[in-house]
Amino acid sequence: MTGYTDLASAHGGLLDEGMQMITKPFSVEAIVNRVQGILG
Repeated sequence: MTGYTDLASAHGGLLDEGMQMITKPFSVEAIVNRVQGILG
């Protein structure tokens, strides 16, 4: 989770291969969907 924008995060090298990120602010629905997607 980060407060940085998607653009800054993607181009700033903050994520290693295979890592997931969600940017703030996000809805409860968005975080639930992201976690469910990660868990399969």
